[in-house]
Amino acid sequence: MGTKPYIYTLLFITLLFLLPSLNLSLSPPPPPQQRRCYPDDERALLQIKAYFGSNLSMFSTWTSQNGCCNKWSGVLCKKIPKTNIHRVNFLEIIGSDEVVGTIPTTLNKLPYLETLILRLLPNLTGPIPPVIGNLTRLTYLSLNWDGLNGPIPNFLSQLTNLVVLSLNNNRFTGSIPAFLGQLPKLQGVDLQENQLTGRIPETFGLFANDSQINLYNNKLSGTIPKSLGKINFESLDLSGNQLIGDASFLFGEDKSNLAHLILSRNRLSFDFSKVVMPVGQLNSSLSVLELSHNQIYGSLPTWLG
Repeated sequence: MGTKPYIYTLLFITLLFLLPSLNLSLSPPPPPQQRRCYPDDERALLQIKAYFGSNLSMFSTWTSQNGCCNKWSGVLCKKIPKTNIHRVNFLEIIGSDEVVGTIPTTLNKLPYLETLILRLLPNLTGPIPPVIGNLTRLTYLSLNWDGLNGPIPNFLSQLTNLVVLSLNNNRFTGSIPAFLGQLPKLQGVDLQENQLTGRIPETFGLFANDSQINLYNNKLSGTIPKSLGKINFESLDLSGNQLIGDASFLFGEDKSNLAHLILSRNRLSFDFSKVVMPVGQLNSSLSVLELSHNQIYGSLPTWLG
């Protein structure tokens, strides 16, 4: 009888030590930490879904049951430094005849967007809305193979972080705005297959070396600005326009980066035999040269071999 209190006390002390470990082993493991969708971003995206039609298959993953940063098709998020907050920085809506209407103004509610792609949407029509000019964090803007029209708006000059601007295969009209050459980080411009008119801006001579410019198949006229001859472009396509005059200044022994030079189907006229380029595989990157359907004369230069 005298030993029972001692045994009970020992059992009690043992349980006190074991209970914490028992609780840990019996409790379910904590769920993996997920990047939660920022509420304002989720609301904005759901408004875009409702605008185009909530029943569209391309938006089937856009539900409140799924975190937009993890499982929403065409949506990615980025962590804001020194916080645990993730904001939508990437939005891609591509390849659907069912998307009908204009570019939604709700995009204004996604201020952390860095990449915006609205592509292969033939029934996306109308002009580029001013809200795009408010997305000042954009580095990549691709509105191509759509049904957009109107001029290239001046408010795009507010996108000073833009590196690539792709507006090809739409119905844009008017002249190419000069501010494009003055955007400090812009290195890629694709305006092919539109109905742009007028001259190539002199400011295109402000682009950095290795830039890629595509103005193919518009209605551009006049001479090519001499300022373009100062740039060591990686790719320059001015074909399918109504350009006239001398283009020999686009060549040169210093054009070691130039890989694609396409000037065909214009009215250019110069002596090709006097044109020079870097010679040798180590010095020249030139892999595509198209000069057909112009008024170019002279003989083929030896470097071409």
